[in-house]
Amino acid sequence: MSRRAIMLTRCLGLAALVCLPSAAPAGHQTPTTSPIDLRGYVPYKIGLREVDFGAAPLPLLHSYAAGTYDGKWVLLSGRSNGLHDLAQSGQGSFPPAAQNRDVWVIDPVTKQSWHRSLGDPGTGVNDPASGLSPFQILSLSATNNQFEQVGDRLYVSGGYGLNASNQFTTFDMLTAIDLPGMVDWVVTGSGQAVDHLRQLNTPVASVTGGAMYEMGGRMHIVFGQDFEGDYSPRSDGTYTRQVRSFDVVDDGTTLAIANVTQTTPNASYRRRDLNVIPTLRPDGAGGVAEGLVALSGVFTSSFGVWTVPVEIDADGTPTMANINAPDAFKQGFNGYHSAKLGMYSAGTGVMNEVLFGGISLQYFDQSLGQVVTDDNMPFVNDVTSVVIDANGDYSQHHLGFFPEIFDDQGKQWRFGANAEFFAAAGIPTFDNGVINLDQLTGKTSLGFIFGGIATNGPHTQGNPDVTSTASYRVFEVVYTPVPEANSLVLALTGIGALCLATNQRLAQRRLFGQARKDFGAAVDARPASLGGRQTGDVDGGAPSLGTESQLNPAPRATERTQRSSTFAAESSCLV
Repeated sequence: MSRRAIMLTRCLGLAALVCLPSAAPAGHQTPTTSPIDLRGYVPYKIGLREVDFGAAPLPLLHSYAAGTYDGKWVLLSGRSNGLHDLAQSGQGSFPPAAQNRDVWVIDPVTKQSWHRSLGDPGTGVNDPASGLSPFQILSLSATNNQFEQVGDRLYVSGGYGLNASNQFTTFDMLTAIDLPGMVDWVVTGSGQAVDHLRQLNTPVASVTGGAMYEMGGRMHIVFGQDFEGDYSPRSDGTYTRQVRSFDVVDDGTTLAIANVTQTTPNASYRRRDLNVIPTLRPDGAGGVAEGLVALSGVFTSSFGVWTVPVEIDADGTPTMANINAPDAFKQGFNGYHSAKLGMYSAGTGVMNEVLFGGISLQYFDQSLGQVVTDDNMPFVNDVTSVVIDANGDYSQHHLGFFPEIFDDQGKQWRFGANAEFFAAAGIPTFDNGVINLDQLTGKTSLGFIFGGIATNGPHTQGNPDVTSTASYRVFEVVYTPVPEANSLVLALTGIGALCLATNQRLAQRRLFGQARKDFGAAVDARPASLGGRQTGDVDGGAPSLGTESQLNPAPRATERTQRSSTFAAESSCLV
């Protein structure tokens, strides 16, 4: 929240609507979580709308590696089923048939798609079309690998899957993929895939469930684990508990790494399947400094949730705030790997990271009108923004939800887990991919969310009526700026009082529910497990597929008495 916004709320005797810190069991990193601003008091709104790709086939896919070339998305690896079966182990939990062995190329502008198989590793010989060996095919079919794009090259490390001995392993493979050639192979069929990639075996890359980013000219693999053998409930791999950094030496023919460094393992960095984000902040000399932040993640040694972020500087050194400090930020929402996007304003020095759905320790229950803590970490549709101000202080703001989409039995789908965001062509970004917020001057389509895990209930384990599947759905992400308040004008004039009264009435109508209109028919013929009807929050007009769903939560006046907090002024009324 800006200083002017804080002055406004103090002058008018209001407080931003937040949840009270909630208690958590000893298994979590901290016994409480930080309050969340439920009014989404940030200088923007985020809208989501589903995109109709017509007759173009789209894969059911989650936990994949992704890059972009010539405005097209390039997808490989990952899985086509839903959440692994927690009641089984080994191939019962990760069926080989659900491993993705295709490379997909998707054009979001022309709404076309192409895909081509890497081959069948079961033949025991190199695939004639791709030219890849069985081991190469297996390593490129892993799930939950790390990936980073540098120029037109996509680097992929590790991942979990079956090896040539039909045993589950975390691959110790670093792969470099030349995207122009790979896209041409998929789209036109010319050449072989093997001509457009290079691979290197190295224990540095033996990680799954971590994240990989290039920063300061070096590659950094953040946290994750090395899991060997069959996966079963409450089983653990060997967590890295560190950041591994190295130089990539790649001349287009031979791939190597050099100058490998590893930070000292730290028990507080025992994390996987988390959101690691590139960040920017003021460097104190009029410029900006790059960094990374590891948000939340799982699991503590007692199978709890991590809540305090870990900051990683440009040379790969991680640090974490004292969890007992009174001002330590403790994240309760969107703690698992999900689709996300970052926006930075050099003018204010504020970093915004928007997290879309996924799996969460906490969620906002619209029917109860309150924040709920669920220690079993349910699938959720909540969308929040983690804000880091110019002083390095954190806060989290609730922006709303995914559009309401129901299955054939009337159960609502939940999206975002293990999905990815793709920035639209032409969106202004900094070198590390963070969107330049100062250059977004009006309503803007930022890009798209694709795939991930979809469930029609909060928990799959022990709930036979809850379905889990990979998603084919595409959601467009729309940004709308909200003018910041002039606190003096509002506080000292009758306009401010009128605006406040108006916004209190708006808040009463909008806090606990969203206006709903039918989105229309399903995108195209898909498996019945992911079909159903759709609704969204709209402001009027004929219902249609793709109508934008503004995320900011909307209350029903009849339920407003369930809240003890007062409302902050609606930012759209402030000038």
